Amino acid sequence: MAGSGPDDESRAPTFADLLERSGLGLHRIDTGPAATDRPITWSHTTELRDPSRYLRGGELVCTVGISLQAPADSAAFVESVHAAGAAGICFGIGDVHDGAPQALIDACRDHGLPLLVAPPEVPFATVSRYIADFRFGGAVATARATNALVPELLSSQRRRESSRELLDRAGHVLGCYFLLEPPGAPIESDAVAAAADGMGTLVWVGRGDPPEAAVLEVIARFLAASQGERDIEAALSRERIGQLLSLVERRMLLPDALHQLLDWPGLAAQDIDCSAWPAGAGALLSMALPDALVADAPEVCLVLSAGTHKPIETAADLAMPSGHATAAPLSELGTSISQARVALDLARQRGGSIGPDQLSTFTSLLEGLPPSRLTPFKTQLIDPLLALDRDRGTQHIRTLRVFLAANGSLIDTARELFLHTNTVRHRLSRIRQITGRNPLDFEDQAAFTIGLRAADRGA
Repeated sequence: MAGSGPDDESRAPTFADLLERSGLGLHRIDTGPAATDRPITWSHTTELRDPSRYLRGGELVCTVGISLQAPADSAAFVESVHAAGAAGICFGIGDVHDGAPQALIDACRDHGLPLLVAPPEVPFATVSRYIADFRFGGAVATARATNALVPELLSSQRRRESSRELLDRAGHVLGCYFLLEPPGAPIESDAVAAAADGMGTLVWVGRGDPPEAAVLEVIARFLAASQGERDIEAALSRERIGQLLSLVERRMLLPDALHQLLDWPGLAAQDIDCSAWPAGAGALLSMALPDALVADAPEVCLVLSAGTHKPIETAADLAMPSGHATAAPLSELGTSISQARVALDLARQRGGSIGPDQLSTFTSLLEGLPPSRLTPFKTQLIDPLLALDRDRGTQHIRTLRVFLAANGSLIDTARELFLHTNTVRHRLSRIRQITGRNPLDFEDQAAFTIGLRAADRGA
């Protein structure tokens, strides 16, 4: 079963899905022969008269019509939505209008745009959630399953468990049972199965929905690696290499000494790529990266590679977090190992792989700091605003978030919040009075950003 990418329209819902299968209670207004099989890539909620600059094509544009007060407003709105390539419009009734304006219906008919109506009890967030689940439900399920599986499979590798024990772990996590049929054994055509290199076929046995093909492939890959883990000589070699690289990282061994201690051609390369992976992944990485130097170091698996084939290119297929350092000469290997470890720690928090370009961002700096370093920013700058918003129903935090996201632009903040710029200025002035820090000052903006990140992290 081939997986679909996030932009694959074959997984996008259509208007027929929203009307006939979603159960959302939407209904369609007749605007002529508009195609109901048109794919909807996303939803976008707006109250702007011209939202075209925020559209990329294929969206279901949702509005309650705050800006659609005159027929000319509806005509301009539909023209901008159509010009941006949106799939259609969903109009919410009950808040501003009791029904869809006739001018809106006429404009949709003129441009061949489908027009849906959402009753008052159907929030746009529910529509957006249905579209997202339709498009990415399989990918989310795969990610959740692999996130739960991989730590258990890595633990099985570290314990050098048998293939049967590894499959039992996988079955326990997924609530099913796995069979390993020998090579050449007949497999039923409708079986949910995946090939395990050199071992036969992995077959799922269970009730309900089977796991995605990508999940089976992860298990099959670990299953094949479990056979390689039985090569005691290779395992001991990886441990020895891990001990040497740990000495290099701690500056107890010069990198040049590795030429005499290891037989790996990549040591002579101009630049070496260093990556860090979860402990226990050595056998799997040795199979996936046969030309690399794989080391089982304490609490981490390190990989050195040279040439055009880089581990970061195969990281997604391995379904494991990984951290990758900047390619550097052998003399800087100790620094590269430390950088790869930091990237791995960040990858464990975010999921996926972290490359060197992502280590130089503001976000990575904050995520690398312990919560205790961030707490003062939250308690001194954010908590007073949160308390005031909660007690008096003010909008200081929302205003601050939008202002910072708009890179300190008063005009863009006012436009996003549907306020006058003077109102935004007044709110920012109040924030300054409450916290003693000025949101219009660059350094204080950084402090407020840190405080908000700390609040979001629960510091």
